[in-house]
Amino acid sequence: MTAAANGQPFDLDAAVKAARAESKPVPFSFTYHGQSYTVPPANDWPLEGQALIGAGDVDGGMRLILGAETYQALSAAGMTMGELTILLEKVGETAGVGGLGNSSEPAGRASTRT
Repeated sequence: MTAAANGQPFDLDAAVKAARAESKPVPFSFTYHGQSYTVPPANDWPLEGQALIGAGDVDGGMRLILGAETYQALSAAGMTMGELTILLEKVGETAGVGGLGNSSEPAGRASTRT
C-alpha cells in the first residue's frame, strides 16, 4: 500500500529526488552563428518563466528559462522568434517532454438552431 493510499500525503520532494537519482537531467548544448550555448534541461525550467510569457513578458520569461546570460547573448546575436521556437522544440524533444510548439486552435462555437 502506498503512503498516499494509507492516508499519508504524497512527498513530491522525495519523488523528485528519486527521479533525479535514476536519470539526471542534462543541459542542452547547441551552436548559433558559430557560438556555443548551453540551456538548462527543460525539466528544470521554472514555472514562473511560462507564466511571464503567458502574461506577455517574453523577455522576462526567457531570461528565467534559458538563463539571463544565454538569453542576452542570443538576443544580441539576432535570434528570431522562429529560431527560438525551433530551439525550444528541440530542447523539449531531447528532454522527453515533447515539442513545445504552439497551442492548438480553440474549438469552434457550436451553432444553435433558431
